[in-house]
Amino acid sequence: MTGLLGVVPEVLYLAVCFIAGTFMGSFVGVLTYRIPRDEQWVKGRSVCPACGHQLRVADLVPVWSYVFLRGRCRYCHARIGVRYLWTEVCTGLLFVGLGWGLGWSVDALKFAIMTVLALAVGIIDFETGLVPDAVVLPGTAIGLVFGALAGWHSLVGAAGGAAIGAGLFALIILFSRGGMGWGDATLGLMLGAFLGWRLAVVFLMLAFIIGASAGIVLMVFFKKKGKDSMPFGPAMAVGAYVAAVAGNDLITWYLATLFHR
Repeated sequence: MTGLLGVVPEVLYLAVCFIAGTFMGSFVGVLTYRIPRDEQWVKGRSVCPACGHQLRVADLVPVWSYVFLRGRCRYCHARIGVRYLWTEVCTGLLFVGLGWGLGWSVDALKFAIMTVLALAVGIIDFETGLVPDAVVLPGTAIGLVFGALAGWHSLVGAAGGAAIGAGLFALIILFSRGGMGWGDATLGLMLGAFLGWRLAVVFLMLAFIIGASAGIVLMVFFKKKGKDSMPFGPAMAVGAYVAAVAGNDLITWYLATLFHR
């Protein structure tokens, strides 16, 4: 009985993480819809894209509203893209992963914000090939503020992470003459600021592994060619999330393996 009581608070915390994640996933949906269309996303009520009717609070409850309305607008009955549902559910699960791996901590909050911004940028990059400065530049500032609040040492680490994240891509762009875009450098700047220099190194390694693996799959199964443009933002977003949740464990494992051969 005592063990069960000990589990209950953790389950409730993870449930709160999921619910919070679905609401932030709804915000990701707003960002990925409005930013590519140059629409105001800081303020402004949500409307149905088909009929333009202003949506009520009851129409905007994450996951529940989509299921209750059976994926259709309450007013014109136009179909709502299932991507919104999946974005909300996936963000909820990502928040659960953060809660499970980092517990109740400032780092969990910091990386939750990073996850929301990285997910939005990754989706926009995948769909349009663009990395919006309207997200990554304020995001960089937020990452540095978290570093400053944790002390001078953490601020230096955040600045170092930003420099590593942006600098590597800048070098690739300069020496490959356009092999990657400057949007990748600005996204690296933001993610590095959140992660700090140690985790930024892990994030970059993971991003290149994930990106290369995805490229091979696309070339083998979808007939993509090596010269075809492939957005790297999604791989960076995934790499940053894994680094946030498990980066320190990966560093410990790697060092233990390296020095115990």
